[in-house]
Amino acid sequence: MPWETGFGGQKPVPRLAAMVDVPGSIDEALMERFATEVEAITRRLEAGLVLVIGDDRVRRVARFEPGRSDLREIAFDGGGGTDFTPLLEEADRHRPDLAIVLTDLDGPARLKPR
Repeated sequence: MPWETGFGGQKPVPRLAAMVDVPGSIDEALMERFATEVEAITRRLEAGLVLVIGDDRVRRVARFEPGRSDLREIAFDGGGGTDFTPLLEEADRHRPDLAIVLTDLDGPARLKPR
């Protein structure tokens, strides 16, 4: 491998937290669009991903290596009402550099992330 003084082989990897809202009001077609968007973002940013899935509570947390989020195998199950607070708290626990919420925007959020 070529090597040049002053350059390292490692670069910082951005940490992305994606929260996916899965209430009964979001249909399967929109869920597929959410998965496509998350995959595109992680590929573009070459970001590590913490995926938080939930509605009024966290239902699943999954981690993916940088640029490798294949969400086709993930079950996006939910169906309750929406409260963003538990999802935001879980995402904040992982100290992401960037956070996105994929939702229909119907629910409270009682946490202001850092």
